Amino acid sequence: MLIKKFSNSDDLAKILATEILAKLKKNKKFNLGCPGGRSLIKTYYHLGQLSYRKKISLHNLNIIMMDEYVLKKKGKFELINSKSHNSCVRFSKQVIKKLLNYKKNKNQKLKDKNIYFPEIHNPKNYDIMIKRLGGIDLFLLASGSSDGHVAFNNSNTTKNSKTHIIKLSSSTRKDNMKTFPNFKSLNEVPKFGLTVGLKTITELSKSAVLVLTGKEKNHAFFQTIVNKRFYSKWPASIIYNCKKPKIYRDKLEKN
Repeated sequence: MLIKKFSNSDDLAKILATEILAKLKKNKKFNLGCPGGRSLIKTYYHLGQLSYRKKISLHNLNIIMMDEYVLKKKGKFELINSKSHNSCVRFSKQVIKKLLNYKKNKNQKLKDKNIYFPEIHNPKNYDIMIKRLGGIDLFLLASGSSDGHVAFNNSNTTKNSKTHIIKLSSSTRKDNMKTFPNFKSLNEVPKFGLTVGLKTITELSKSAVLVLTGKEKNHAFFQTIVNKRFYSKWPASIIYNCKKPKIYRDKLEKN
């Protein structure tokens, strides 16, 4: 396990973005696993800025998103409205895509059709689709600050889980209130999520980087590395089961 410490979160994001772009330029086509939320926003920002300066096209970049909120109505599951403030679909289009496509012309832009999400009616097809794409070249991972959730994988999620619908724990939902500050109370946070599984991450990715920045991730970093292996009570420790695993952290001080 490589644990790399940076002086601040901005330096971390620049280096990580530079590494991703070098691989994209070399391989021409690149499949990048991406979380929504706060943890990788600076990396997405620098991917857009640096790809423009270095004249690297994102035309052949595929974004493999991790999850989306789900509602249960009359015993049936359905995705939340993609225009909702907490929609990961909305985040992928209005935040990730917008940042990556900074000053890009039509032939250099990340395309909508190259942003992938699992399907609500047959979640396991997502794993099949990822295999058809050739696997995920790099999976960017983030950890819940209080419970170590990865995507929507809660504590005690089996490491053999594939893409699935899961009931969210109260701790995960509380963490999500920080990610999406428009939530006014815990009752507004959906109770279910559609998420890649831990096996989706380990089996279908060729490399992975867990990014931990800011003072609130001190606890997350300690819990991730304390046992030096995967343990189910802290899902972010799945990084130990990934191929070519890395943890990138700043001083874990307030950004």
